[in-house]
Amino acid sequence: MSSLFVNIMKHTLLTFKNLDKTNQNTFNSNFAILKQLAEQLTYRDLNLNHQELFSDSAFRPGHAPCKFIHIFENDVMSMSVFVMRPGYTMPLHDHPMMYGLLRGIHGKLSVKSYTQHIPTDVPFVYDHSGRDVYAVAEEPTIVSPNTSCAILTPYERNFHEITAVGGIAAFFDILSPPYDADIPNYGTRRCQFYHAKQQTVSDLSLIRLERIAEPLSYYCDTVEVDEAVAKSTNYCTQ
Repeated sequence: MSSLFVNIMKHTLLTFKNLDKTNQNTFNSNFAILKQLAEQLTYRDLNLNHQELFSDSAFRPGHAPCKFIHIFENDVMSMSVFVMRPGYTMPLHDHPMMYGLLRGIHGKLSVKSYTQHIPTDVPFVYDHSGRDVYAVAEEPTIVSPNTSCAILTPYERNFHEITAVGGIAAFFDILSPPYDADIPNYGTRRCQFYHAKQQTVSDLSLIRLERIAEPLSYYCDTVEVDEAVAKSTNYCTQ
């Protein structure tokens, strides 16, 4: 396993562990370093089989449109890889109260993100109610092995959809805390799915994100993580 991946594992834990006790300047510095490290990552650092995952035979008829590789998860962070067939769009979904980095490791991905609209005189509160969300559309970004990571925070770009552009595409992502983590004041959170509709609200041009059931088009084949990767994650977290 590459030393780069080991460093990413260790620095992810450093960045997000005991986040409530970390001052903002220290967190910002750690997060910037983590982003720099992640932007050097390649599929080779994860021991991914190019022929198995990225060749034309990877998505034969009968296969799911997306492949999922679970790398690691604890109560601080989760790491995984998604491989998507050409033209497939991972449906619009949220990452409630999470930070995230999305690193392109093969092909090209278009990431369309939204930031929840909060009036300036209203404090941000994550809404458990299941109501629709009003948001601002961010500039779409292209993510590939030759570009920067796409990032999200609890307050910015927290909703996104991802499309494989021009061929098979894959990304490595880090999320903190994971959906299942029990965080203060919010508990565990589910991934919710949305449909985006343009709407004018109080003379503002916003996007209404209508909460929907998980689309039937979203399902994945699971690929086992390489044994060397599994050993590295155990080593880094002990």
